[in-house]
Amino acid sequence: MSNIGLVGLGFIGKTHLEAYQQLENCRVTDICSRNEGKDKDIIQNYNGSFVSDYDELLSNKEIDIIDLCVPTFLHEEYIIKAARAGKHIICEKPLTLTIESANRIMNEVNKNGVKLFVCHVLRFWPAYKAIKSLSETDKLKDIQIIHAKRLGQVPKWSDWFLYPEKSGGALFDLHIHDIDFVYYLSGEVESVYAVGNKNKYGAWDHVMTTLTFTNKSKAYVEASQRMPKGYPFTMSLRAQAIQGTLEFNLIAGENIENIEEATNQLIYYNHEERLALPIEKKDAFQNELSYFVNCVAKDQENLIVPLHDVLYTLKLLNAIEVSLETGKQVSIAY
Repeated sequence: MSNIGLVGLGFIGKTHLEAYQQLENCRVTDICSRNEGKDKDIIQNYNGSFVSDYDELLSNKEIDIIDLCVPTFLHEEYIIKAARAGKHIICEKPLTLTIESANRIMNEVNKNGVKLFVCHVLRFWPAYKAIKSLSETDKLKDIQIIHAKRLGQVPKWSDWFLYPEKSGGALFDLHIHDIDFVYYLSGEVESVYAVGNKNKYGAWDHVMTTLTFTNKSKAYVEASQRMPKGYPFTMSLRAQAIQGTLEFNLIAGENIENIEEATNQLIYYNHEERLALPIEKKDAFQNELSYFVNCVAKDQENLIVPLHDVLYTLKLLNAIEVSLETGKQVSIAY
C-alpha cells in the first residue's frame, strides 16, 4: 500500500483524489492545500490529514509518492523539492513549458534516484486505448491521415490559465493532449505548421496544427479555449488508414463535467462494414494513477508514458509555438 501526498485541491486535484479513493493499491494520507475549509464539503470521504506547508509535507517519512496538481508554473520548483526529499513524483501535464526547465527537472530526478511520472491521460483513456490497439492490427495499421480536435472554454476554476507565462495557454494545457496522442500513434515528426489566435494576455487560446510525420502521414489537430458559453466540451479523433477509418466523438458539458453521460461513440468503417466498437467503462484517471503507483510499488519501468515521450511532446509544443509566432513551417531536429 503506497501512501500519497496530494498537492493542490483545484479541479484536477479533486479529480485525482476521487480516483485514488477507488483504488486498492494506495491511499491519500495527506493533502497540501490552502483551501482546507472551503473544500471540506467536497471531500467527505477523505480521512487523512491536511497541511498548508509543502516543506512540512515533504518531511513526512511515511509518504511514498507526491502527486502534484498545482499550476504549471510551479511544477519545476515543486518537483525539484520533492526529488531532493527522496519522494517519487506524479505530476500533471504539462511537465513544464520549456526544454531548459525540463532538463533541470530531469537532472534532479536522476541525481536523486526517484521516479517521475507525467499525466498524459489520453494514453489511459478507454476510447483512445482502443484506437491505439486497433492501430496495431490489420484493420488500421497504415494510418495516412489523422484529424483530432478538443474544443471548450477556458477553465473557470482559476484565472492562471489565462496567462502564457503561467499556463502556456491552450497550446500547452489543451493542445498537448492530441499532439501527444498523434505522436503516440504515428511516431516521430518531420515538421509542424500552426496558425491560431491569442487572448488579450498573449496566450494562444485557439490553435490549429498540421504535423507531417517521418513516415509521411499527416495529422490536423485543433484545440480551443475560446468557444462561447454553452458550447459543449468536445473531443474527437478520426484516423484514416489504407485498411479503413476509425472515428471517435465525445460531447460533454462545459469543461468536461458530466463526462459519464456524454455522447461517446467509436465507429470503424471500411468498404464492407460499419462497426460500432465497445468502449470499456473504466475511468482514465484511475487507470493512469493505478499504473503509476504500481510502477513504484513493483519498481517497474513506465512503458506507457516514458519520460522520453514527455520530452518529445514538449519539443513538439515548443516547435508549434515557434510556428505560431513566425507563421512558418518548423522542422523537427532529430
